[in-house]
Amino acid sequence: MEDPQSILAKLSIRNLRREDKAQVIRIDSLSTGYNRDIYFDRKFRRFFGEDAPILMGLVAEYQRRIIGFVMGEVNTGEYGISQPVASVDTIGLDPEFKRVGVGRILLDEYCSLAAKAGIEILTTLVSEDWPDVIAFFKSNGFKQVRMMALERKLETEGIFAR
Repeated sequence: MEDPQSILAKLSIRNLRREDKAQVIRIDSLSTGYNRDIYFDRKFRRFFGEDAPILMGLVAEYQRRIIGFVMGEVNTGEYGISQPVASVDTIGLDPEFKRVGVGRILLDEYCSLAAKAGIEILTTLVSEDWPDVIAFFKSNGFKQVRMMALERKLETEGIFAR
């Protein structure tokens, strides 16, 4: 692999396209270890649908290959928050390109898009089981806030039952 500076010099950031789905799924499965095809099928349908909410998505390309992505949306009143807030709900980086600076560049571009739209706050949720992801966000200016994620376990049945 080339040195990080050379990679970053050849890096391009662009808006997410429909045809990026297979590469996004590949990167996500490499970085998380999970197959989330159904999630991304739904996410892409929603993202490119006629009645889509305000969504943002970017990809990082290196030598015509997608090596990272970031996706999220603008919330306009959800969870009792009064002003529009952008969120990052999905981010991924090809493991081969970790520690190069691609994730930071992607996130900076995403923040720039949100700021140009007048958004003042960017949020995300991260599982405590992912300390590397938490460290990435903290190193990029995120801090823990006074909100609480709550969950309730259910007795399962149907198509999502394990």
